[in-house]
Amino acid sequence: MSEEIRRAVRLLADGVIEVRALADGVTHSGYFNDHDLLARAVEALDADPSVAGIYVTLNDVNPALLARRANRIKMRLSRKDATTADADILRRRWLPVDIDPVRPSGVSSTDAEHDAALAAAERIAAYLTEQGFGAPVRADSGNGAHLLYRVDLPNDEPSTALVKGCLSTLDALFSNETVTVDTANHNAARIWKLYGTCSRKGDSTPERPHRRAKILESPPEMNAVPLELLRHLAGLLPREEPPQRKNGPGIDLAAWLLDHGIAVRSTRPWQGGTLFTLAECPFSSAHKDGAFAVQFANGAVFAGCHHQSCGGGAQRWPELRGMYEPKKRRPGIRTKEQGPEQEEQPAPPPTLAEDEHRERALAILQTGDPFAFLLDTFNKSHVGDRTVAECLTMSLASQSVENTNGLHVAVSGNSGKGKTHACTTMQNLIPAAYKLKGTVSDKALYYDDDLRAGTVLLFDDVSLSEDLQEVLKSA
Repeated sequence: MSEEIRRAVRLLADGVIEVRALADGVTHSGYFNDHDLLARAVEALDADPSVAGIYVTLNDVNPALLARRANRIKMRLSRKDATTADADILRRRWLPVDIDPVRPSGVSSTDAEHDAALAAAERIAAYLTEQGFGAPVRADSGNGAHLLYRVDLPNDEPSTALVKGCLSTLDALFSNETVTVDTANHNAARIWKLYGTCSRKGDSTPERPHRRAKILESPPEMNAVPLELLRHLAGLLPREEPPQRKNGPGIDLAAWLLDHGIAVRSTRPWQGGTLFTLAECPFSSAHKDGAFAVQFANGAVFAGCHHQSCGGGAQRWPELRGMYEPKKRRPGIRTKEQGPEQEEQPAPPPTLAEDEHRERALAILQTGDPFAFLLDTFNKSHVGDRTVAECLTMSLASQSVENTNGLHVAVSGNSGKGKTHACTTMQNLIPAAYKLKGTVSDKALYYDDDLRAGTVLLFDDVSLSEDLQEVLKSA
């Protein structure tokens, strides 16, 4: 273990380095410029089962700090004992990328969660290689994965903003429901897991064992990432833009993606809005992953793909929208080439494809399993929540046979769990004539003479008046 610790220190540090151990409510710390003394001190700390993790400073520390606790560990620091602050860093040496699996706090990761983080690190490394970055240090943090890229930056506010922007871009492009890129690692005095030591979060169990952090791969030579590449990466961060002014309601991106058959792999809150990771890239057939769309709190939309050959994260929302929406023209406006506006032509007869669809639908109704077909179709756009789909389908089926006097489905759960997407996916399977979409007032709904019997109503986070609640209960 000592040799692994020495290897890590030789790789990470240059000059004075602080060792900091976090135990049960206390902190142990010391400063070292002697790697052998450091390794022996760390071995003693690592043998203590109360120590949850042992960390070191990543960037160049002011050598004067050695005099605080010179080549020794002080156990149980008091309030007056200082540790390394951002102002104590002379220069930045590393861009630290920490990929952590999503799991309950205070516990170690399962093997599956651990593997998911390591796989995500490989995807991020491949992406940064595509962006022109050199090979990183690849490491196992014990619970997740680390990537370390050499940089040479002053310790100032622009460098802090630059590192924060790089991490935020990676978070936007690669964090999902299973792993996250930690954006908190932008400060200069950030401490980092010391490889060769044990990560102890919670108790070690067969399902969630304690593991030892280790270096997986270290390039023989590492050059600092050029400043222009760091600026380019930080500049790829999806930006909140003023929404275009237009008459009528703005776009609901979740509904727009669903209505146009664009499958979403995952949805999560992001910078006050919602980030959608698309299941397939709509811009290129050369790859499937990498595409995303963001709707910010002000309604603005940003969409793109992180592959360098596919825009490299640039704004492509107008292009995406144009691929799925027909170009609109105000009535009565004609170009010279088009000549005067012609009378509206009758609708063309049904195409062969429409006839085939009708025949297939009849075959499913007559000899197939309509219920299974609906559930399978639902699952193509919304993976999971099959029980919700079954309940919604049975509610629709029962209401179509007999007035069931208030047989409704209420889906509840925490924000961001896919409730709206599940319901709108099911609503998308219903013929347009039998569903009511959009926002209407209680009064307008009550007096709508065009509502057909059996119309499907979807109320999403809308507070209904007591009068309308009673009407719906008896409907």
